[in-house]
Amino acid sequence: MPKTVLHRYTSSPTAFPVLASLYPPLLGSGIRIRHVAPDWTRGELSMHVTPWTANTNGTAFGGALFAATDVLYGALLSGQLGAGYQVWTRSASIDFRTPGRGRLRCVVEVPRAEADAIRAQLDDHSRTTVVHTALVTDERGTTIVEARHTMAIRRRGAPPARRG
Repeated sequence: MPKTVLHRYTSSPTAFPVLASLYPPLLGSGIRIRHVAPDWTRGELSMHVTPWTANTNGTAFGGALFAATDVLYGALLSGQLGAGYQVWTRSASIDFRTPGRGRLRCVVEVPRAEADAIRAQLDDHSRTTVVHTALVTDERGTTIVEARHTMAIRRRGAPPARRG
C-alpha cells in the first residue's frame, strides 16, 4: 500500500506523467513525461533543449540526458509489479553518441511477459537484477544517447542486497 497521498497518485498511470513532470530535477531539465500506457507497458518522454536547459555548447546537458534515460523503466516496471515490490537503478553507464539539440525523445517499453518473468523469479528469490537499455533520439530519429541501467528488484520486506 502506498505510504502517502503522493505515493498513491504516482502509482496511477494517469497521474504519474503529470506529477513526475513537476518533479524539480525533471522540470528543471526540460523533461516532460508525455504518456504512460494504462497497463504500464509503454512510456514516452520528451526533452526540449533550450538556452535554460543547455550546456555551454548549446546542446543537451549530460546530466539531463541521463535523467531522461533513468525515469521510465523503473516506473513502468514498478507499476506492473505493484506495491509489493521495489525497483531502483543499481548502476548505469551512458554513451553520448552525438550532441542533442531541439526536441529529444525517449520511449521505453516493458512487455507484460518481462514483468511476469521477473515476478516469477522473485517467487523463488528475494531479489534479482535486470539490465535495460534506453535510447534518447532526436526529431530525425538519430540516437543521441544509449544508456544501460542495471535495475535491482526485490519483494518489499526482503533484506537489502549487500554490496561488497
